[in-house]
Amino acid sequence: MTQTLKVLLVDDDRTWQVFMFAVLQETFLLKSAYDGLQALELARESIPDCILLDINLPGRDGYEVCEELKSDPKTSNIPIIFLSSKSSLQEKIRGFEMGAEDYLTKSAEADLLKAKITRAIQQYHEKREMDEKINAAQAAAFEALSSSADLGRCLRYAERTYSMSTFDALAAGLFQTMGEFGLRTSLMFITPTGPIFFSQGSQDMSPLEKEMFLASHKQGRFCDYGYRTFCNFKLVSMLIKNMPLDQPERYGRIKDTVPWVLGATDGKVRTLNEQQALVGEIESAQMTVENLKFQFSTALVSLEKSGSELTKSFEPVYQIIEKVKEHHKVIALKAKLVASEDDNQNELGTNEIFSSDVDLF
Repeated sequence: MTQTLKVLLVDDDRTWQVFMFAVLQETFLLKSAYDGLQALELARESIPDCILLDINLPGRDGYEVCEELKSDPKTSNIPIIFLSSKSSLQEKIRGFEMGAEDYLTKSAEADLLKAKITRAIQQYHEKREMDEKINAAQAAAFEALSSSADLGRCLRYAERTYSMSTFDALAAGLFQTMGEFGLRTSLMFITPTGPIFFSQGSQDMSPLEKEMFLASHKQGRFCDYGYRTFCNFKLVSMLIKNMPLDQPERYGRIKDTVPWVLGATDGKVRTLNEQQALVGEIESAQMTVENLKFQFSTALVSLEKSGSELTKSFEPVYQIIEKVKEHHKVIALKAKLVASEDDNQNELGTNEIFSSDVDLF
């Protein structure tokens, strides 16, 4: 038969070793150690399923070997069965205190020994499987908590955007949120007057980085360059400078979460752009009204000089008044459009991905 269960036999008596091989080699895959130091080395190197350990050993005795193996996280779960010629209760108690699973005398029958080894290994594997399930459950719980925390950060950021009335404030809020995710970032906002760039920590952005923003903006939702990733929306792009390539789960969470944050940011940038446009329209209207006042005053002066030209003098005033009326109609119409526009529209598909370096999904 093919032996798959590994047993380390530790005993300085070579004759006994030969006997044990004859008894166990058909059932188990055996390795031998003849002193305590060799036993420690082989146990850490091969991680056997069970160790049969004598007490009287050169160098370090069996109790010392057992204690050291049980204190090492790498070998602490390996079942150890003391197999000794000593049979006193005190010896057994000490073996139990050292963490051994069992204590047998060398006079034990072969079938009993095999049964003890098999049972110890079975319990060892059951415990290891249980530990793996517990670790997996803990990891899943931690992942759920992390996802919940990420969602909370996103919601808080979205709430804060309502009070942000400038691009500087919006960039500062976005940097704060990304900092909570442990990310170093820089930004580009698209405005009617051209792109605006922001770098975390108020550092000047390099010309190359600005060029990469412009080049990557239309390439797709994500553009990956090693540990640097651009995330793009119609009016905002973010460069993440420290993507965790060695942490696939966190990497995936970031790619799930950041688009949600930038979607809210894209809507806010659109709102700020419209607000600026309306401000410009209002300022233009104010200038028109001032011009109306000036021309009206000029017309009054003309009336004083020549009453017969009354109608002609008022004609420019009437024309300007009509222009002001039309101007204000346009402003009112644009205000209604801004109020009803869907902030979630964007030009880039949510599933478009462009990658020049890594592809973890």
